Amino acid sequence: MSLRLRLTILVAAVFIGFWLLTSIWMVTGLNHKLTTSFDKRLQSTAVMLSNILAHVPQSAMAASLPSIMQANEVGTAKGLACQISSLHGSIIATSNSSSFPNNSEVKPGFHFIHAENTAWRTFTLITNQHKITIADKMLERDSLYYDLLKSILIPPALAILITLGLLWFAIGRGIRPIMLLTSALEQRGSEDLAPIEIDQPLKELKPLITSQNALMARLAEVISREKQFTSNAAHELRTPLAGILAQTQLAELTTGNKQQRALMQVSKSTKRLNTILDNLLLLANIDADHQAHTDESWSIEVLIKSIINEMIQDNERIAYSLQGKEIITVIPSAMVTIVCRNLLDNALKYSLPKTAIIMAIDSTEENLTINVRNSAHVLCADIPKMTTRFWRKGLTEGAGLGLSIVDTIAQNYKGSIILTNEENTFIAEFSVPISKNPYSLNRAQVL
Repeated sequence: MSLRLRLTILVAAVFIGFWLLTSIWMVTGLNHKLTTSFDKRLQSTAVMLSNILAHVPQSAMAASLPSIMQANEVGTAKGLACQISSLHGSIIATSNSSSFPNNSEVKPGFHFIHAENTAWRTFTLITNQHKITIADKMLERDSLYYDLLKSILIPPALAILITLGLLWFAIGRGIRPIMLLTSALEQRGSEDLAPIEIDQPLKELKPLITSQNALMARLAEVISREKQFTSNAAHELRTPLAGILAQTQLAELTTGNKQQRALMQVSKSTKRLNTILDNLLLLANIDADHQAHTDESWSIEVLIKSIINEMIQDNERIAYSLQGKEIITVIPSAMVTIVCRNLLDNALKYSLPKTAIIMAIDSTEENLTINVRNSAHVLCADIPKMTTRFWRKGLTEGAGLGLSIVDTIAQNYKGSIILTNEENTFIAEFSVPISKNPYSLNRAQVL
């Protein structure tokens, strides 16, 4: 069911329901008023005749009654029927209606009489000398009642039908922006992410259009990033694969030292390819798992020592300090492990040989901050690009995914990564908010 039809039906139901209630109230009131008016007419006619008869001599009664009743519309085709009888029961005069019964035993007051398939409403008045009965046909009463009922109900019913037609047109004009929005969305292709533009949108639709356009912009950005990521990944994978293929062919055609060097290059390219694939899988898992929380507590100090001990060749270059809480919750230890390894690998790879790498961990009630410093000269123009996936400068090794992985984790946990260069010292600072924990450690250790 369309919105236009639904609104029209709802409004029509309200209008018709209200009209029916008021009509029932009016019809009931009209019936009561007509009955009261007709009964008062019978009663007043009977009283008037009794007053007239009181001043008419008995000798002139027979000659005067026809003219008196005719003057009071008694006995006419559309008028009232009348019967005058004595107190003893003998009928003195009657309107001679063919269907009105001659009955002198009618009791005083209002009554209903049925005779010859005709219903009568009667009023009988007993005076000192006469019994006067005035009657009215119920058929004439009903005819007048239905005529008045038609005049009361038909015009409003026609007005309601016309109003519903106008309402259908007005609702169509009112919801036209919604129909335009629906049409604009239906006509879009699967790859059309352009902003929605509608002339004079409704005030209530503006937040919807704004949020929809924001969603389109985010989708366009994500799709663009994914396309760029796919293209860069294919390029990065093609290079070691081409090297592996070339060195394999060379190893097949040579012997001795040349063959050994070719096989070493194959092994080196294979390791690089394996590293790229591991990083790509890691990025995919991090992107798919936003803000994975855990209730498990873990020690930051144990984690840092474990990471440094894994770097057998360069662990003597690394010094770390820890301040604040030792026990961490909420953010999984696996994520912090990835961050620390990537920051240290980046520092070891791009720092000057045999220079110190300093890692400072500050764990407060609100934030976990990991700061890594190494000697390097980085151009200010290159710093914003360093978290871009697959970005590398020059002929440096690696796939350009380390800092982008750290940046992705920071974004997923509402944190940040800040890269700066101060006097040939490159600083990478990772920070995320953490929950409160009763365990704390206030000390500094240097390895």
